[in-house]
Amino acid sequence: MKGVPALLGLQILIVTLLRLRPGWLGLWLWYLGPSLLVILAGVLLIGSLRSARQWRHGVNTWHIAGYLGLVVFIVSLRAYGSYPSSHDGSPSAVEFRLPLDGPVTVAWGGETSDVNYHVFLPDQRWAYDLLVTEGGRSAADGGTRLEDHHAWNLPVRAPADGVVRRSVDGEPEAVLGAPRWGLAGLGNHVVIQVAPDEFLFIGHFRRGTVAAAVGERVTAGQLLGRVGNSGNSSEPHIHVHLQDTLRPYFGEAVPFYFSAYEQDGRFVDRGMPEGGRLGGRYVGQRVQQRRPDDPRAGT
Repeated sequence: MKGVPALLGLQILIVTLLRLRPGWLGLWLWYLGPSLLVILAGVLLIGSLRSARQWRHGVNTWHIAGYLGLVVFIVSLRAYGSYPSSHDGSPSAVEFRLPLDGPVTVAWGGETSDVNYHVFLPDQRWAYDLLVTEGGRSAADGGTRLEDHHAWNLPVRAPADGVVRRSVDGEPEAVLGAPRWGLAGLGNHVVIQVAPDEFLFIGHFRRGTVAAAVGERVTAGQLLGRVGNSGNSSEPHIHVHLQDTLRPYFGEAVPFYFSAYEQDGRFVDRGMPEGGRLGGRYVGQRVQQRRPDDPRAGT
């Protein structure tokens, strides 16, 4: 267990470097660092247990200190709760509209893990999952069919002006309640470059409905497709996130805000609506995009 101090030292070093937000270095440290440290901790624990069996005079001071050090290490893993993106504090200057018309419930979205489970993913730190609910429920009649879900087949609109850099269609809908291992992450999706080094990912479109081609310039509000359940999706909804590269999973998230929407009866000029789920019901904020001709939409 004499290696535990070195383990804790490496943990402190990695967490410190991550808090400095070093960009791509931070991305690799986040993906590889914790996994390697956990493996190392397992090796130390196994070695200690074997040593303890051979130690005829009982557990010594090094064993006790080592076990306490491993406890400290396990507790310190909570430091990896949310990814410290190098873009934190530098949100996108682009104006984004909600991708769905009408009342929308934020299933997941916001700054913290209690309202947004995406926060630990480097590329999706500020992602949103959006759907439609009635009484906190996203589906009627038990939700056993895709057609039972209130968001199913709704039009999905471009959240901002930009150029389409990726357009994927043809992925099947995920079967409700079935294991989703091996399914393509965002399924049918569109990626729009909205600014230099800013790529907006919109995913889980219904198969055969994607209406944007690579290289096409789209405008905010333009029809992109319809809500589906393709890819790694638990139910029909739309996923949206902004990152600094076109490559899925290997990019850092960029914080972004929706503009000119209504929330709980009040107008929001620019904000980051929050999600949440409690007792099987969605309790996230309900928002609705204001029409461009609404006099409050430009104020």
